[in-house]
Amino acid sequence: CEGRGKVPCPTCNPGRQYGFYMANQMTQCSVCDGRGSLAQQDESDKVCWMCNGQGVLPCTECGSRGLVTCRTCNGCGSLLTQSIARVRWETLTARKVSATAETASVPDEVFHRAQGVQLCNIQAYQCTPAFFADSYPLNQLSSEVVASRLPVPPSAIVISERHIISVVPVTRVTMSHRKRSFIFYVVGYGRDVFVRNYPSRFCWGLCRCFEWLGN
Repeated sequence: CEGRGKVPCPTCNPGRQYGFYMANQMTQCSVCDGRGSLAQQDESDKVCWMCNGQGVLPCTECGSRGLVTCRTCNGCGSLLTQSIARVRWETLTARKVSATAETASVPDEVFHRAQGVQLCNIQAYQCTPAFFADSYPLNQLSSEVVASRLPVPPSAIVISERHIISVVPVTRVTMSHRKRSFIFYVVGYGRDVFVRNYPSRFCWGLCRCFEWLGN
């Protein structure tokens, strides 16, 4: 309809463009065949009840106005556009381990999987470093983790951030058997055992360690 909200009637103005339609287009009455009257059995005439004696009827589609409402825009003259956004959720994780010199040989992934105690769990739109009044190393670790947050893609937005600091206890154990000794670590409250250069580098319990001692 080119923004007009109306189009020429397809019944009385078929194939016409807007501006070239004709109004007041009438059709012949099908009841009286355009005579305007109906013949009676006594040879008298009676006014046609359909066309009221006019012999013609207005267009049933538009009332002979020549225009009908545009069905595409429902007479608004404009269309509403629709955009569909596909949202993909993704969690960007930055992890950092601060270990003592005695446990420096334990890989970071062992600490990530171990069970510890949370000292800090902050959730905000943008987290700031945590503050511990009695621990400068924890404050420094928190600042380094917050500063190392991963870059956000240009097409993404940040919903929320979470900053968690956990302490994982580690016990360094030295075992000796028949003049042979080795060191292993018990990590976390789940008592996960880590032995460097062991076939299963991250094992559960001490059974495999004793098997190695027996060989």
